[in-house]
Amino acid sequence: MENTTKTSLSDNQMKALVSRAKEAKEQRYLELSRQRLDKLVSTKIRTAFIGALAAFEEGYGFLWGHGKDESELTSEEKKLREIWIQIRTKVLNNGNSQVRATQTEIANHVIKWNRYHMNLPVRQVEE
Repeated sequence: MENTTKTSLSDNQMKALVSRAKEAKEQRYLELSRQRLDKLVSTKIRTAFIGALAAFEEGYGFLWGHGKDESELTSEEKKLREIWIQIRTKVLNNGNSQVRATQTEIANHVIKWNRYHMNLPVRQVEE
């Protein structure tokens, strides 16, 4: 004979279990919402400062021989390239610092993504 045990939960226990499951689901949703916003904002900030650097290189890169091999640079281009590298490093460090500050700020808030919603009207079909 097989030994089976049957457990039953009272109504209160079942309600508590359902309540804990809903709470866990809501907490997970809030965490995913926060992570989503964090990723989107970080990407947009990085795109802004890296795009600005790229535009500056495109417009003024000829001054430091942008795109040339280092062996082909004149002494003036080498000096200007060194200055550009220092400035570029400062811009990247500042931008990354702002990304981290934004991530810290987002972590201090409860974020709930208002997903895209569409309400469709429901009408009874006449026969």
